[in-house]
Amino acid sequence: MTLLTLAQLAEKLGGVWHGNAEHAIFSFASLARATPKDIAYYDNLLLRGALERTSAGAVLLKSEHKALYQGNCIIVSNPLQTMMQATQFLSKPTILYHGIDPTAQIHPSAQIGEGVSIGAYSVIHAEVRLADHVVVGANTVIESSVVIGKESQIGHDVVLHSGCQLGAQVVIDSGCIIGAFPFNYLKQQGHWQQGFSVGTVIIADKVRLGANTVIDRGSLSDTYLGEGVCIDNLVQIAHDVLIGKNTIIAGCTAIGAYAQIGEDCIIGGASSIAAYVYLTDDVVITGMSTVSKSLAKSGIYSSGTLVHEHQRWRRNAARFRRLDDYIEKLNALEKKLNLIDAVESSED
Repeated sequence: MTLLTLAQLAEKLGGVWHGNAEHAIFSFASLARATPKDIAYYDNLLLRGALERTSAGAVLLKSEHKALYQGNCIIVSNPLQTMMQATQFLSKPTILYHGIDPTAQIHPSAQIGEGVSIGAYSVIHAEVRLADHVVVGANTVIESSVVIGKESQIGHDVVLHSGCQLGAQVVIDSGCIIGAFPFNYLKQQGHWQQGFSVGTVIIADKVRLGANTVIDRGSLSDTYLGEGVCIDNLVQIAHDVLIGKNTIIAGCTAIGAYAQIGEDCIIGGASSIAAYVYLTDDVVITGMSTVSKSLAKSGIYSSGTLVHEHQRWRRNAARFRRLDDYIEKLNALEKKLNLIDAVESSED
């Protein structure tokens, strides 16, 4: 367990401490759940009650909120952002290093770097290359010719299909499947015939993938995730998709084949991005949106209808089906009004 004193943590975070400089901080938590061993943060007046009741060993605060709290604190400009930094200093690795479990099966041609950890019953196929300090969880399968960069962490029950390439400091959570065969079928003589795949999946440095996310290998080229991409749980990424660096995608999103997503984009949860769609840089898609066409201009985009009471929603849905009729009637009324205006003008 990592231990930092209040003064040490303040120095690492670039903040100014107040209180007991030697107070030990072991972990982090919310204001409501924090214990004297934890640090919490406060940045919203709605949480003032929680701040008054907290048992936290220290709190990250803005300078204008210092008067609200008399306990140990660290003054920073952005408490939430600083809290995220603090977690990096106080967090334990998601998978601790235990060496190579004797039940793991490793092909003789695999290249295993220094300090690599491989969990129980994992299988490492031929020509795999694991760089230094890679961690592989239990029951994980890494197929032939996969390359994994240094200090990457592969969770439990993960499958990396043949030829996938991962950069350094990549984190893949449990249950992910990377490099599955693409969903490309052609109907021939009344039957669906599976297409071809000559590509793989390439994942750049510092990418993070949430649990049970699936990424298909490329069909004609490679499926590619740029540096710093963060993907939530249960995301489906189809074949030949390109995702620019530092883009973040929330859970249950589905991205169709050949889609291209730019850099620094934010995709809300349960969104759907159609095949062949292009999104430029700095696009924000709000949750549960359907993107059916390309977006060449940066900005915030939304789609869908908001929730209503059921009967009201049904009435509105029925009206929507008659929208063409309403438009035709409005156009007819507009023509009549224009004709009346023209007659009145001629009489004047």
